[in-house]
Amino acid sequence: MKDAEYFMEYQMERVGTEMGIGWFACLPSEDLDFESAIEYMQEHPYDDFMHNYLLQMTGTFGPNLVDQLIERGKENAPYLLALMYETCILNNRLIDLRRRFDGIDVKQLAQYTPLIYIWWFLRQDQHNSLYWIKLFSENICGHKSLPALGDLECTVPFDRDTIEAWKARVVPIKDVLREGGQRVSQTSTVPRLSPEETAKRAMEKLKARDIMAGPEMKTQAGLSPFALLMPWKLDVTVSAGRNRWRLSGIHTSYGKGVNIYEARASYLMEMVERYSAFPNIHSDGIPGYRNSYPLIKAAYTDLVKQGHNALDPNDMNVEVPYQDQELHWIPAQRADENGSYPIFVPAQLVFLFCNLDEISLSSGLPSNGLAAGNSLQEAKLNGLLEVIERDAERVRPYCRERCFLLESDDPVVRDILESCVQKGIHVQFLDITPEFGIPCYKAFIEGTQGEILKGCGAGLDGKRAVVSALTEVPYSNTCRPGSVSAPKGIRSLKYEDLPNYASGDVGEDLRLLERVLIRNGYHPIYVDLTREDMDIPVAKVLVPGLEMITDFDQFSALSIRQFAHSGYFTFV
Repeated sequence: MKDAEYFMEYQMERVGTEMGIGWFACLPSEDLDFESAIEYMQEHPYDDFMHNYLLQMTGTFGPNLVDQLIERGKENAPYLLALMYETCILNNRLIDLRRRFDGIDVKQLAQYTPLIYIWWFLRQDQHNSLYWIKLFSENICGHKSLPALGDLECTVPFDRDTIEAWKARVVPIKDVLREGGQRVSQTSTVPRLSPEETAKRAMEKLKARDIMAGPEMKTQAGLSPFALLMPWKLDVTVSAGRNRWRLSGIHTSYGKGVNIYEARASYLMEMVERYSAFPNIHSDGIPGYRNSYPLIKAAYTDLVKQGHNALDPNDMNVEVPYQDQELHWIPAQRADENGSYPIFVPAQLVFLFCNLDEISLSSGLPSNGLAAGNSLQEAKLNGLLEVIERDAERVRPYCRERCFLLESDDPVVRDILESCVQKGIHVQFLDITPEFGIPCYKAFIEGTQGEILKGCGAGLDGKRAVVSALTEVPYSNTCRPGSVSAPKGIRSLKYEDLPNYASGDVGEDLRLLERVLIRNGYHPIYVDLTREDMDIPVAKVLVPGLEMITDFDQFSALSIRQFAHSGYFTFV
């Protein structure tokens, strides 16, 4: 047994990359054997990092060894037994061993793991859910058409009346603009700094913190005319409850843009936002931020009974229902029609790789809604647009009728498109604007092997959104020669004709976005993550009701909006 002052050392490592997105795992710095890891887990049962490390290890075990460990777990070792049950449900080759758990209260076993897998496996609608996840994944990620209504193997989980009632409640941005009315945020407006000014400011702050781990480098992994990267150092500690750990590693931040200053500002501000979202955490709070963040551990209903406003995790479309377990909470601000008011939110929805002594609400949370800016308003605006973009990508199925080619008189945009054509790269676009009308686009290339390489963008100005999508496409000529041509008959749209609702003023644009979302029943929540040692505004944005996880896997949750946009009963 380690002494009370012991900190488990973890190293963050990239374990894979897909479609330009890196996947990371937090692994023990020392090569722990199975028995040492089990001993640690028994003393720190809600350490996500160690639990996932053990699942990675047990996933390689043969059936005989797994069977022996199940028997050992039955001998008054519930943490081990829960781990082996997770191993059996996550690895189909071990499916026959699931019968070894007959007669065991599996719901009780779920109390001995921080992860969602057992609760997910106990869902009654698992078959139907997996069927629809497969269809939507193949459609959105692979551009395979959805089956006709009569060809479906499972029924649509929402009836026509329910979907029509949902549609009737939609308030598009054009209606909000016609209505005018009370502004949501009564704060002063702030002009945008140029990308060159933004990059200079961020570089000075980051150098002062000595977190850079290498030089700025060029990269060719995309359609952006300018793309840069820089590695930086991560080093944080957490000491809260039974969890005491230190996480270190080398991260890489990427930036893209139509000029060198945009690309530089992009990767530097990404570095700022990531640095700000990895906190040092103590039992009594989270130091280092401009705002004070006490850490409160409680169940949701207990907070509400005490008279606090709190975010119900189930409003975040989590993969398995939250069952009122104790979580760690921090204060935030929720926007409504009359301004904003305090609300508590789960810390794990705010910080990256949080790993507190509590259950996990998800199989893995992205950095969605995390953004830096030259003002807090700008950070909030950037974060909101990212949430809207990721949500739109998740709920708007691929439909060939909404695809288009882009034409432009703008010399920069025209040069990018013409350069692609000269290289044999045929870029298509898909309008994924959600029902409330904030412009969102997907730029994509269909590779010669059928793979879809895509980038997405959202913005009040459709022109900015479509360029953002274009420059995000992860394409490399050295790996993928050429692409499939666009199908005949696809329409062309002029870049200059795309919708534009932007005012050119950060504060006004933020207020408009808030009004549109609130009129549709979505209330943005903000956490100010501006660090004292950095003094560059960073915000984490949560929007209950919108999708926060873009990727599809077996654990994915489904929502009415995906089916409303599918075209089976109605199309928005």
